[in-house]
Amino acid sequence: MAPSAEDVAGPSKILANTIHEDPKVVLFENFVSQEEVDHLLQLCEGRWARSMVSKGKAEDLHGTNHGEKPVGEEGYGDTRTSCSVHVNFDETIVTERIAARVATVCGVKLEQVEPLVVLRYEPGQFFKLHHDGSMRPSTVFVYLNDLEPGSGGETSFPHLGFQVRPSAHTALMWHNRTEGGDADLRLKHEAKPVTAGVKYAMNCFVNINPQRDASHIAIV
Repeated sequence: MAPSAEDVAGPSKILANTIHEDPKVVLFENFVSQEEVDHLLQLCEGRWARSMVSKGKAEDLHGTNHGEKPVGEEGYGDTRTSCSVHVNFDETIVTERIAARVATVCGVKLEQVEPLVVLRYEPGQFFKLHHDGSMRPSTVFVYLNDLEPGSGGETSFPHLGFQVRPSAHTALMWHNRTEGGDADLRLKHEAKPVTAGVKYAMNCFVNINPQRDASHIAIV
């Protein structure tokens, strides 16, 4: 019998390592526990749907944004072939705990963390070069499982000259905006095609605008 959400254990200690200085990219080890991964994937059963992309004018998606610009419309595109599940905060306390970690490492308020999006990439699936948008100051991308070397699925930052192979329970954090508020296009990235196995991951986006009222929640 699966444990209740309150009984799902979190990670014991999160370790951080800066893997690129300018722009700063941080790799966290032990960002989520295997128990949390199992819980999230169980919630996703029967709910997988084709992933969508944000479509809109480049000046809106990547231009200077202090919260006043439209964020584009969600739609399907040939640049992204993965599947996703949006997990609402009221579904499980586990998402609240992970969101609190995201807010803490990004130095933002909890209400700025968007609902978490669990991802599944099967062999041949990918997400071509893209930017997460100037409406999102930061991204934390969590790897939920391992892929063996040579199995594809890396997160590639071609403008920075490196890529990261999926490793269970780790997470990457980067900041999407320049000090002026426009998109830092050096952070364009892509999910390389998976060639063997299935990649599970999770998008944790920080938005410039509050996403909900989280004033009743204290981060300790």
